[in-house]
Amino acid sequence: MTTSRATPHEKTEVVGCPQCDWVSRRVPLLTNEQSECPRCGYILEDGNNAGQYTLLAVAIAALVLLFASLSVDFIRYSAAGVEQSMTLMDAAWQLSYFHEKVLAVLVLLTVIIIPCIYLLCLIWVYSQLETSGPNRLNLYLLRTMEHLKPWLMTDIFLLGTLVALVKISSLAEVRLLEGFWGFSVFVVLLLFVYERAKRTPVWQYFSVMNRPDLSAQAGLTAGEQGLMTCTLCHALNSRDSRNCYQCTEPQKTSWWRKPGATLALITAGAIMLIPAHWLPVMETVRFGNDQPATIIGGVTELWQSGDKPIAIIVFVASLVIPVAKVLVLGVLLLLARWQTPAMVRNRLLLFKVTDWIGRWSMIDVFVVAILVALVRSGTVMSVYPGSAAVSFAAAVVLTMLAAMSFDTRLFWREADR
Repeated sequence: MTTSRATPHEKTEVVGCPQCDWVSRRVPLLTNEQSECPRCGYILEDGNNAGQYTLLAVAIAALVLLFASLSVDFIRYSAAGVEQSMTLMDAAWQLSYFHEKVLAVLVLLTVIIIPCIYLLCLIWVYSQLETSGPNRLNLYLLRTMEHLKPWLMTDIFLLGTLVALVKISSLAEVRLLEGFWGFSVFVVLLLFVYERAKRTPVWQYFSVMNRPDLSAQAGLTAGEQGLMTCTLCHALNSRDSRNCYQCTEPQKTSWWRKPGATLALITAGAIMLIPAHWLPVMETVRFGNDQPATIIGGVTELWQSGDKPIAIIVFVASLVIPVAKVLVLGVLLLLARWQTPAMVRNRLLLFKVTDWIGRWSMIDVFVVAILVALVRSGTVMSVYPGSAAVSFAAAVVLTMLAAMSFDTRLFWREADR
């Protein structure tokens, strides 16, 4: 019995831009070529497609390294004759032990579970390209991968680990063990898979619905033609469609991308920043003396100890970025009604930068998780999570959700009026 390779549905001649709603004509792409939206510069398609088997091999290697890193020690430290070691899982388990279950779940999800699910989905989908035709399961897994991407924070966790080691290097001898190096290689492989997978569109291989007969014209917006662009796969659909014909993503989610929802999330994030910076983010007990530390206190300590580059990184990630993100998103939302074509590109660039750097604020949460898991030697020296840690994590998550709900098409709609 022979199996024929699945072939994608015929591509449409036009494609919509999820960032500005502009409809563009498709052009043939060679290797290393990209197709950009002529209106806003958004990359619509990429001709540098990674090989199916290359992605599969790297994804499997990354998954094996992740499981291997979980089974061996991550870091070991010794101070005052006391030696302690931690595994990667301890970063979550120790937080849970100190009744910070919300933080424990957040660390477990963003560092281990979500990356694992992402890789498993990718491995399954790309292994089906040769044999599977229209398939709802594969489409569901592809959509799951897209929704999980913003929450892949292994690279931030790795940087947080290095910051935590700098914090205690003057108080203890620290050794990086097999788990750390295995996890570091895993992060590199995951980033490779992430970058290459988004350049290899495979929606058409599994589409279960026929392409609707839409008379879409390039050079106009989708809205002007009674259409809407799927924000996930960029396919054009009728405004009355309940699901995208190509990826089956629900299209009736306009409540999520309304200014009111974005404003509510921004406000909630701003409120959570107040206790996050006012209360101690962690407490250090050294020879019986309790020393609570706020975020700004930790930055000051790093600066005074001579670790000025690390102090600057923590200051920017934990103080500047969260506050700036709230202010920038709020200003962009409130000024959306006062747009001109000359302003749009600058404001769009500002939004994209703000959205990209926002996730890096999680570095302080990961620093706390590492120190709590590693430094637990009773009254000799132990670190405990502070009451500000949950507030800070909530502020980061809320501002990330605010950026996801921000509809950049508002810029162009108001500028065109």
